[in-house]
Amino acid sequence: MRKGILFLTIIFGMVSIIVPAPGLAAESIPIGILLPYTGPIGWVAACQVGGDIARDEINAAGGPLGRPIQFFIADDEGKSDSAIAGEEKLINIDKVPAIVGPTSVTFRSVMPIAIKNKVVQISPTAGTTALDFVKEKYVFRTVSSDLVMGTGMVFEASKRGYKKAALFFGDDESAQSVRGVVVPACKAAGISIVGDVTFTQRQTSYRSELFTAFKNKPEVVFFEADPQSGAVIFKQWAELKLGGDWIGTDFVNDQFLQATWPSSKGVGAVQPAAKRDPRNDVFAKEVEKRRGKPGVPVFTVNTYDAVMIISLAIESAKKVDGEAIAEHIRKVANPPGTKVYSFAEGIKLLREGKKIDYEGLAGPQNFDEYGNVVTSLGIFKIEDNQRKVLGYLDENDFGSLLEKVRKSYATAEKK
Repeated sequence: MRKGILFLTIIFGMVSIIVPAPGLAAESIPIGILLPYTGPIGWVAACQVGGDIARDEINAAGGPLGRPIQFFIADDEGKSDSAIAGEEKLINIDKVPAIVGPTSVTFRSVMPIAIKNKVVQISPTAGTTALDFVKEKYVFRTVSSDLVMGTGMVFEASKRGYKKAALFFGDDESAQSVRGVVVPACKAAGISIVGDVTFTQRQTSYRSELFTAFKNKPEVVFFEADPQSGAVIFKQWAELKLGGDWIGTDFVNDQFLQATWPSSKGVGAVQPAAKRDPRNDVFAKEVEKRRGKPGVPVFTVNTYDAVMIISLAIESAKKVDGEAIAEHIRKVANPPGTKVYSFAEGIKLLREGKKIDYEGLAGPQNFDEYGNVVTSLGIFKIEDNQRKVLGYLDENDFGSLLEKVRKSYATAEKK
């Protein structure tokens, strides 16, 4: 029995330490969190603060079915073997009916395990296009596919009037997923690709790759690089005085900034981000309070939404069961129904027998037949040792370009 829980979890290897606390007598509902807390993409796990805030709001409202939710956490280290071990721990030992995570790097490694065990796998971070046409009952994402982010990157370049571009992407699945979007998006937007480099991450020099990318003088370079690689790339780019604009992905984060400044001055990015409004402003203040530093880590709002949707689905299903949760996710997140913005609003209406449509912090969480959503994007630029927000994009801005890119992907998938 999971009773009387303070939802403070300390990671030590694969072990979750749960600290008891008074006041929560009902049996708790276990929810798994599978993210890379260590390893080269350990920065991603900073998004868990969004899940923590959602959990606390849900439990303050009484929890689904009148029970508190409890997190069980596993570190996938950004590696398939660790992700599989973590997934099996969460399912077989912690008995979770739903798991939040993991990233694009390991999602496909654990997906068959979730499906076999009838456990919902809902990722707030996995943008890989490899999932775009995977039609599985238990698979969902609260973050847009890289199809959306890559198209947004190209749309922003087109809006600036650029006609010549180079590609500069790492050799991992995450980077290559975005690259695979940028190519058809450039074609649809009338931007010529005059350089295309796939590089090995964490090398000691990228001079040769940089010369290749800039040989035909691109106006803009679309890229993705981890912080360690980025530190070398932008130091050498600045030393070589190659010029040009850079537009990156969600990898242009706080860790990237710390590793690359001041060489990365002027570097831009288009990445998942919540549009600023009163609701998100309140959320951002709470995130900053809990972290003790400014800024909202990428994927934080998506993690919040994932936990909210799972909890509302449990309430709607009236049972804690992976199959039932999967069947009710669209019932609480998609139209028709009264729009709700919190768990408290949602359970009130559900208990009155009414339909709801949860509106996420990341934007509408309307799942298509493949479990995908389209959420908003932020436009960032590195200046004054900060990641400054220049504006936001959503489907209303670049929908026509997105539709062209989506059609090209659908055609390629059928082949």
